[in-house]
Parts: sequence; structure tokens; C-alpha cells
Amino acid sequence: MINTKQMLPIAVALLAATSPALADESEDDVIPGTIAGSVALTSDYMFRGISQTDNKPAVQGSLEYSYDTGFNGITPYIGFWGSNVDFNDNNKATVEIDTAFGVRGDLLDTGVSWDLGGLYYAYPGASKSGGQALNYDYWEIPFKLSYSPIDIVTLGASYYYSPDFFGSTGTANYINGNITVTPEVPYVDLALFAAVGYQNIADTKDYVDWTLGGKVTFKGVDFTIAYVDTNLTQGDLGGNKLSDARVVFTVGASF
Repeated sequence: MINTKQMLPIAVALLAATSPALADESEDDVIPGTIAGSVALTSDYMFRGISQTDNKPAVQGSLEYSYDTGFNGITPYIGFWGSNVDFNDNNKATVEIDTAFGVRGDLLDTGVSWDLGGLYYAYPGASKSGGQALNYDYWEIPFKLSYSPIDIVTLGASYYYSPDFFGSTGTANYINGNITVTPEVPYVDLALFAAVGYQNIADTKDYVDWTLGGKVTFKGVDFTIAYVDTNLTQGDLGGNKLSDARVVFTVGASF
């Protein structure tokens, strides 16, 4: 079983081990392209307005390799993201590992950026329960657009399609719109953000989720606070409070 305490040293080790390698790359150009990553501790892992950790904290980390072709910002990439999870399933699934790959770039001289790829969500250890397949793993095809009308404002829109969503609940579509404002303030980097999404799943109730928050970056460390809510009720999730309104705190760092 992998829990939060076990994942924390793994995330710290990943950060420590990767940083020197990145320094060597920039000096010697051993590997073309860019390697980036992050580690974070959050009070609750919220995915589209629903807790994935049974209202408990999570340790998360990511690693991505990308290569800028130099043509209209076209950049192929592949990355991995991980977190502990808790679905109240007798610990059949304790960790989520996502694999993302695709291409991103700029749409000529319009100022619009795009991102098209694939996303695979894997939950090791959850393949079988009592001899029955849980079928947690699933694919999504994401398409994202972003545009900055002025320097401090970025508008974003994204669409995700899944042929068979989490738990074999059928085809799914998710649409999200967001805005980020980055005003100039002394001593820190500040980002204010808001987002709203609509989730449609064939065999379950459609719902809307929304987020409002802010992030302060000081000396390379990110401090984020976000209000997260949905229009789901406890009855929609079997009496659980997984989609109730809440404030989520996250501290993390990128490299």
C-alpha cells in the first residue's frame, strides 16, 4: 500500500535527484530539449470538483520532457504525474499515475496557443476486487487553447473526451473555461484565477464545477489557496461529502 507518508520522501528524492541533472544539461547540452517537474503537498486532491482522497491530504509530483522544434512553437512532449488517492474501496487503489503526451504550439501570429494529445489515468492495484475488474483506468483526449489579450491576462478553454470514463461509466465529455490574472506586486509573483467546467458522463449525472483562487510564489515556492465547489449533492455520490464546497491549500515547487 502506498500512502501519503510513503510518497513524500519519493517526491523529495525526485526533486533532489533531478536538479543536478538539469544543471548538467544546460551546461553541456547532453540531452536536447527541456526537463521540468514539480512536487506539491495539498490539503485535498480535487479533480473536477470531487475529492479523490476521501477529503484527506495528498502528495503529488510530476516530470515532463519536451522539445521545441523552433517552428511556430511546436513542441512535442511526454510527462508523468502522480498522487495518492483514496476511493473508500478498501485500499484497492492507493495511487494514481497519469501519462500525458502530445504536441503544443502557437497558432501562427494570432497569439493563440494550442495543445493536443492523449492522457492515460492508471490506478495500480485496482484492477481486481473479489475477482471482479474495477476498471478504474481510462483514456482521455484533451484539446486546449489559450490567449492573452493583454500581458497580465490569460484566457483558456479546454475539451476532454473519453471513450470509456473512470469505472467503465461510458463515454464522457468535459468542457472547461478559465481566466488567470497576474498583476505586478512587489517581492512576490501573484496569480489570481477562476475556472468553470461542465462534466457529461453517459451513465451518471451531469454536473458543473467551479474554482476561484490565488497563488503566491516566493523564492521558488508556490502557495495556493482555492475555493472549489460543484452543483452535485451528497445523494448524487452515495451520501458522501466528496463534492461539498471547500477551501483547498497547496504548497509546492517547480523545477
